Amino acid sequence: MDKKEGIKQKLATANRILVNENLTELGRGHVCYKLEEDRIMIPGHLHDFQRSIADITASDMVVIDYEGNVVEGPYPESMHEFWFYIEAFKMRSELKAALHTHAFYANLLAMSGQTLKFSSRDTFPFVDGVPVFDGLPLFVNTQEMGHKMAQKLGKSRAIIHRGHGAFVVGESIEEAVITAAALERAAKKQVMASSLGSLLEYSRDDIIRTNTEEIRMEVIDIDWGYFVTRLEKRGVQI
Repeated sequence: MDKKEGIKQKLATANRILVNENLTELGRGHVCYKLEEDRIMIPGHLHDFQRSIADITASDMVVIDYEGNVVEGPYPESMHEFWFYIEAFKMRSELKAALHTHAFYANLLAMSGQTLKFSSRDTFPFVDGVPVFDGLPLFVNTQEMGHKMAQKLGKSRAIIHRGHGAFVVGESIEEAVITAAALERAAKKQVMASSLGSLLEYSRDDIIRTNTEEIRMEVIDIDWGYFVTRLEKRGVQI
């Protein structure tokens, strides 16, 4: 299997994980990968064919340029909302992957005006915060909107589009997916724990000191393996 085919397989797996782990609603959302400057691999626009990422395969991937044009693949259009990905990749050269989910609990936080609190290990990837973007429409359909969101993201690993969902970035496909899963778990815990009273928090300095790069990479590797195994046990064919 050549490198590009391997990326297609991993992207299909990543998109299936979003659905399998309840990280998104109604099979919506997508994961993409920056192949090189001005080239992004992303699912084709399956919704035009009454399909979603719930049944995506490697053959459903397309390659787009930084104008959003499909330059390779079996679909005339890619999944939409790629403008955030393009602008984030332009601003942060270290990024290789990004995704969008209709994340239920993360969206609840933004809708209620709450910010993510450093109360559990799931919040540790977000020491630079999780900004909230509140622009309309609730669909990132222009380059200008994507640019504004990428600016708002700053150095963070995720941003919530209030009333819509979450956008997450990473230096690998695995990191983006595991970070999205951590965000949704952290938000769920906060929503539920808030009913019991005020949340106790760890300090940002303590998180940075103890959550080392070695630990972070180990968590990504372990969690990715867990998610992939759960797909395999369901007999999912990518």
